[in-house]
Amino acid sequence: MNKESLGKTMVVGVVVIGLVAAAVAFKGTENSTDHSSGTMRGMNDSMSDTTSSPSGIQETNKVSYKGFDVEQPKIRVKKGTTVTWTNEDSAKHDVTPTTETEEFKTSKLFGKGETYSVTFNTVGTYSYYCSPHPYMKGTVEVVES
Repeated sequence: MNKESLGKTMVVGVVVIGLVAAAVAFKGTENSTDHSSGTMRGMNDSMSDTTSSPSGIQETNKVSYKGFDVEQPKIRVKKGTTVTWTNEDSAKHDVTPTTETEEFKTSKLFGKGETYSVTFNTVGTYSYYCSPHPYMKGTVEVVES
């Protein structure tokens, strides 16, 4: 192989590596939550596997704050279920209902590894966000047992 061929091969290799790195970076952002729509993933406390409906709502009682994102932004639970939010970030977060109710009140700020729990006894849809990071938002849909 002459110097010119070797040079072209190296340039092609660098371009391919750059394209692969860009694709990997794009794929990483593709899995993050669209903060304007707040889609969710999760699992129900009475279920061993995550289930998801065509609408993207998942049945779970666990919500994680991770990477300044809500990992399960739309969940569905049965009336009487306790939902637990866990902070996996180094920054403090809270759970702030869009409209507070007797059972769903704003939490205090909680740090990494800490949790906040609410038992939902009333059927309805409850929206919430993190007040220090208002783009982190989600909903809890409570349905009859």
